[in-house]
Amino acid sequence: MSIKAKALFLFSMILAVQACTQQDIYEIAQDNRKQACDKEPLAVQEQCRQQYEQSFDEYQRERETLLQNGEK
Repeated sequence: MSIKAKALFLFSMILAVQACTQQDIYEIAQDNRKQACDKEPLAVQEQCRQQYEQSFDEYQRERETLLQNGEK
């Protein structure tokens, strides 16, 4: 691969990563965690998935509260 092609690839990857919002990253992480629950025994899979049901908005509110309380 030529240097120009490598540079173009790297540049496009940087743009792709920047296009992800915090919400996108949060939701991808939650989905990955839920998929990992599928590797657990059937008896605990649903309980495992429920741990990762928090919406991004709920997560943001909880995070902001924790940050505000940490500053005091």
